Amino acid sequence: MAEKGRLTGYHVLFMLLGFFGVMIAVNVLFTVFAVTSFPGEQEEKSYLQGINFNQTLHERERQAELGYSSAIGLEASVSGDARLVALWTDRFENGVTGLSVTAELSRPASAEGQRVLELTALGAGRYEADLNSSLEPGAWHAIVTAVTPDGERLVARKSLTWIR
Repeated sequence: MAEKGRLTGYHVLFMLLGFFGVMIAVNVLFTVFAVTSFPGEQEEKSYLQGINFNQTLHERERQAELGYSSAIGLEASVSGDARLVALWTDRFENGVTGLSVTAELSRPASAEGQRVLELTALGAGRYEADLNSSLEPGAWHAIVTAVTPDGERLVARKSLTWIR
């Protein structure tokens, strides 16, 4: 006759199976949620971007040779909506005019809300685009590309945060 409360080999076996069963189930659940919520690649053709990184470095060097610099930010308009602003200056801190400026806004970890904008020249090197109320609060990456009348391509990148 077995004593009440006595620990047997079967008890230990079932405790170990239960423990590891719960651990495996939780790991499988977390893995499924992780894979379905973020596929792991935000940029399309990221491998090719890595290979072409030397081209990016060359563009940065050329921009430094030309003496162009930029400042990028988000401002609130009179109505409280977001406005993307880019200021391009030359080596003498004069505003660079006559540029064709576009911007790409994207989230740091997903492709949701990604948008391409055409910025309007306001003079003195200031370019901006109204985002109306469509910009969600949070972190954003901005890649602003300006093309000079000579065909030189200037690129500026900045991480931005929008708070309503």
